Amino acid sequence: MKMIKVDTSSFVPIYEQIKKEFKKEIFMRNLKPNDPLPSIRDLATELLINPNTVARAYRELEMEGFIYTRKGRGCYVSDDSTQLMIEERKSILTQSFDEVIQDAKKFGLNPEEIKKLFEERLTVSQKVMEKGEYNG
Repeated sequence: MKMIKVDTSSFVPIYEQIKKEFKKEIFMRNLKPNDPLPSIRDLATELLINPNTVARAYRELEMEGFIYTRKGRGCYVSDDSTQLMIEERKSILTQSFDEVIQDAKKFGLNPEEIKKLFEERLTVSQKVMEKGEYNG
């Protein structure tokens, strides 16, 4: 299972990177409800990291409701994971929009200018996607 990647030189903690990678795989539907996750030991060996780091990521994913554990059998993607990803995506985008709006206000833009700029960028994005040039 070569889907999870981590950057050991990043300032983002490795367990957070693991969580983000699994959430991305769930969102992209590469992992579906009740799919098994790699064992803690196997993933730690593959990523060349401490098993406690993987255990922490799994523990937090479980607390957030993205996975569940079957004692002696391993960890699996939760039935609720897809809905949780939709909610998390909205939360992340809301936070990003809030940050951009605050930056725009710092640059002296008023609400109408911010709205116009957003609409212009949305139009450009739609045209790019229609041409098939979108890489995201």
